[in-house]
Amino acid sequence: MKEILIIWKKELKDTLRDRRTLIAMIVMPMLLMPLLTVGMTKLMEQQYRNAEKETVQIAVLSDGVDQNLTALLEQNNLKIIEVGGDITEAINNDLVSAALYFPTDLKESLNRQEKVEVKIMRKSTDLQSSSALNRITSSINIYNNLVINQRFDKEGINPKILTGLTIVTEDISTQQEREGFGLGFILPMFIVMWSIIGGQYTAIDASAGEKERKTLEALLLTPVSRLKLVIGKFLSVATAGLTTIVISITSLYITIRYFGFGSFDQIGAEAAKTAETTISLTLPPQALLLLLLISSLLVLTFSAVLLSLGIFARSFKEAQSYISPAYLVVILPVVFVNSLPGFKPTLWFFCLPAVNAVLLFKEILVGTYDLGHIVVTIVSLTIYMVITLFITGKIYSKETILFKG
Repeated sequence: MKEILIIWKKELKDTLRDRRTLIAMIVMPMLLMPLLTVGMTKLMEQQYRNAEKETVQIAVLSDGVDQNLTALLEQNNLKIIEVGGDITEAINNDLVSAALYFPTDLKESLNRQEKVEVKIMRKSTDLQSSSALNRITSSINIYNNLVINQRFDKEGINPKILTGLTIVTEDISTQQEREGFGLGFILPMFIVMWSIIGGQYTAIDASAGEKERKTLEALLLTPVSRLKLVIGKFLSVATAGLTTIVISITSLYITIRYFGFGSFDQIGAEAAKTAETTISLTLPPQALLLLLLISSLLVLTFSAVLLSLGIFARSFKEAQSYISPAYLVVILPVVFVNSLPGFKPTLWFFCLPAVNAVLLFKEILVGTYDLGHIVVTIVSLTIYMVITLFITGKIYSKETILFKG
């Protein structure tokens, strides 16, 4: 045990001396977590707010439009301008954000109580054009109600006869479910990502770095068994990975606690103005313990994999080229599963490494504790950890691999 601790301390000292490792392990999670979570959301909300305040230019391709409708459009910060030539080209060149087509006999059709079709041309990939569409639609709906009320007044009919049922919605989800739903899009992904990146540079330095510096031979000549050597290096990589996860979650917690973070279902023009629900990152103790346990198993599994891949390389740079494809193999299925709306996983999904952790994290964050999912995830990750550590030990016992190149 003493020899393992000596190797562990030695690798951690080397880690703390390396600037690249410190940046990946401490600085990146500390800065990227607030920037990627709160920063991006606040930026999107600010863009929507700015778009709502700006006056947007539109074209009305018809004569004789009712002044009431024109007034409603102008009240929504829509400026009507005349455009000559091709209207599609005008929208593409940002001369106007949208265009309205009214029939030439608009007033006559309305007086005859006929249905009138209004065509709106806009560009969905342009933020101002989308904002213009929302404002135009809102103005036309108000004008439509005005026309209907005028018709009813003319016929002496109470407009309330149109309202047979009034819809009242009630959200039965708990506060934790609402908060956890938003966190479920970001926190599991970050934990998986940092469980790999956090220990990556330590693993490379403890394997390919030793070969590149020509210190591996001296280390192998010490009176320490290969197994203890592997365990010591393995624990140092795992320590770096766990440290990174703790720092990233702590950074996220502090950012949300003191700066706030609007929930994902509120990102929109109207929601940006009146965001009421925020993610507060308040989790019960059992949820935190499960998150920590699963994160630890993930880190231990990936630490062994990183250490194994690194020893095949002859240099630090070559080791990075080996690890990058492996990182993509892990992260792509996680991204795919995490992005599926309303995905209901079956039990076998909780046997897939990394994917099972993300799925279980999402359940825990909303307050769901499925014993079967928890047991299968813990058991499968434990098996993966034991297998990868066993393989790592076998690799480090082969001289042809250790002294390759």
